[in-house]
Amino acid sequence: MERRAARPARRLLSASWVLPVAAPPIRDGAVLVADGRIEAVGPRAALRAAAAAAEDAFPGAALLPGLVNVHTHLELSGLLGTLPQGRGFLPWVLALIERKRTLDAAWYRASVRAGIGALLRAGTTCVGEVTSAGVSPALLRESGLRGVVYWEVLGPDPAQAEVLAAGAAKALADLAGLLRDSPLAAGLSPHALYSTTPALRAALRRLRETGRWPAAIHAAECAEEVALVREGAGPLWEGLLRPLGVPRPAASGVGPLALLEAEGWLSPGTLVIHAAQAEPADAARLARAGAAVACCPRSNAALGVGTAPLAALEQAGVRVGLGTDSLASAPSLSLWDEVRAARLLLPERPAREWLRMLTLGGAEALGLADRTGSLTPGKAADCIAVRAAFGPHEEPEVSLLETASEEAVSFGMVGGRVLLDARAAAREGHGR
Repeated sequence: MERRAARPARRLLSASWVLPVAAPPIRDGAVLVADGRIEAVGPRAALRAAAAAAEDAFPGAALLPGLVNVHTHLELSGLLGTLPQGRGFLPWVLALIERKRTLDAAWYRASVRAGIGALLRAGTTCVGEVTSAGVSPALLRESGLRGVVYWEVLGPDPAQAEVLAAGAAKALADLAGLLRDSPLAAGLSPHALYSTTPALRAALRRLRETGRWPAAIHAAECAEEVALVREGAGPLWEGLLRPLGVPRPAASGVGPLALLEAEGWLSPGTLVIHAAQAEPADAARLARAGAAVACCPRSNAALGVGTAPLAALEQAGVRVGLGTDSLASAPSLSLWDEVRAARLLLPERPAREWLRMLTLGGAEALGLADRTGSLTPGKAADCIAVRAAFGPHEEPEVSLLETASEEAVSFGMVGGRVLLDARAAAREGHGR
């Protein structure tokens, strides 16, 4: 289905609806693309008359910004359906650790390629990817997707802190070099509070400040993590850390997000992943620091860890995006599936606000809203075409969210480069 081509200098994309996200919907609208950027957005007739450009029409479809999946582990895409779910967080994470011991580079490459294909087919053009095997960055660069690739660091043994931080510094420099002159940026991810030590996090924070790297950290994901951070005890200590022979962590007496704030990790460049166990004071804490949150409702439900307080976070002014997490804990990499699950949590929330979370909200969470997330003149031409059954009196966003699926996405581009054209694939199929 995927088709990649060099971008033409000027192109007019038109559709039954254009949904700019940062502006009201436009019936029979169009987007003018020039040299990889959005030059104009407006009624089709007006842009057609004003601009000399080849037109590409998408009747029965909406043109909208490409979706932003703020949290993935593409290297784990091949684990779909292989790990225990419904039994709690600890059995799942132990099974994941054991399974990863058997994986090699070829497996990871196939896994990432499958994940990238799934993202493109579902209309994702921007991603917040966490890499632990180091395989996904090169393949993401090759794919043309936009996003932030976070280098993950784990290390529960305090004796290894400086060695691991030095390794992370080299890995980040190499990652930044690999991603240079691409739509991807490099970032740093201390995996989680239970898989790192205060010494390692302090060393990584110094590294982060030196390079001004964006950061992502799994935090407040499950009750077991809260117990470990607050009390230095509980199932994660008994079942995960103690068998590794590492020293017992000290009790902090506070929750995970309060500890991250005290350690200086919460900032405008920080993405907190999950926050399913966020405490009442945490929404204000995150807003005050300017940190963002990646919500992954289906992954959280599969592991039985709780639900991020979406309403409270947004009411406090926290930037929030939706992520699928990996196929090790979620059934698909489709944000259409993710938003349908999220809408069950807040059924009264307007469809227009959900669409914003899928696009501009996600871009804000990743720190990329100046270049993507809305169809705004001057931004990169990151857009998709999605077929939908638009009702005569229904808001187009409602029709889109209720009917959109992977099969409905017919076109996708990043920076004016076409990454997906299902129509071309269909034409080629008919021609055989």
